[in-house]
Amino acid sequence: MRRLWVAALATAALVAVVATRGDPPPPPSAAAAEDVVESGVPAVLVRIRTGAQVHELTKGGASPGDRFRIGSVTKTFVATLALILADLGVLGLDDPVERHAPGLLSDGDRVTVRDLLNHTAGLFDYTSDPELLRGELNPRALLAIANGRERTAGYAYSSTNYLALGFVLQAAALTPLDELLRRHVFERFGLAHTTFEPRRVRGPHLHGHERAVRDGIATGRFRDTSGKTARSAWAAGAAVSTAADLDRFFTRLLASELGQRMRPRGDDRYGLGLARFDTDCGPVIGHTGNLLGTITVVWTRGDRLLVVAANAFPLTPEQETALQVLLGRAFCS
Repeated sequence: MRRLWVAALATAALVAVVATRGDPPPPPSAAAAEDVVESGVPAVLVRIRTGAQVHELTKGGASPGDRFRIGSVTKTFVATLALILADLGVLGLDDPVERHAPGLLSDGDRVTVRDLLNHTAGLFDYTSDPELLRGELNPRALLAIANGRERTAGYAYSSTNYLALGFVLQAAALTPLDELLRRHVFERFGLAHTTFEPRRVRGPHLHGHERAVRDGIATGRFRDTSGKTARSAWAAGAAVSTAADLDRFFTRLLASELGQRMRPRGDDRYGLGLARFDTDCGPVIGHTGNLLGTITVVWTRGDRLLVVAANAFPLTPEQETALQVLLGRAFCS
């Protein structure tokens, strides 16, 4: 889940599933996906859609229908919820935090819901502190620590903003966040396999893998993270989904007036829960995330959409390069 990442064993056969009308699109590069796994990433899953044509490809210990942690892509779901509640009159995007969650922030009378959504609230990003990540603190404790740190000015991506936003949405609607997401987002967009799981993931899923970092370099063996909880990520990153559900959600969202309001404006990198990324074939809209050893990328432009999930983090330079090559070839070719 750390920052805006632009960002199971490797012996399984390549799987390709195509659901099309007419001729299938050029498939994502199987060689690039194989290179990711051969570099040491246990598994990678790719879904690319152009119009009605869908191509799914997996390598390593993954299957097309696997559920996986999506990390900071959760922020787009939570932002969608915020705008839906605003449209229902539950809160206003320009309401100060203090109106709905008194005492949550020391400057809650000046920080608005919109500031949290677009990362201009100035809150310290708890994911930048390895000690806070290792401690598995609950979100309110993390927010209290960040609240005591110096504020930044202007845009600064911070997962702490969405922890605060989660508390504001719960307080305004008088309903737990998981129930709000299920009722107003998951069901509304027809997401049968998407859940909000700050605890351990229930049922089969693509296991993430983590390893230690020394002096900024990934070292040692991967460790399966399926026994860990995501309680510290909460509203900033605790959702679990599938490639097909992410495709459905982003496609329907961006086709709607709601999604248009969430897009970045002009040269902005971030809007209201949606980010802009530069690729070799031009800018795309979407979100990325990493959490508990799983990386997720969602890119879309026009009628083309890409979802990639890889179950390892942090990556070595070789693995980072291989994954970036896969992203570029899958979306731009």
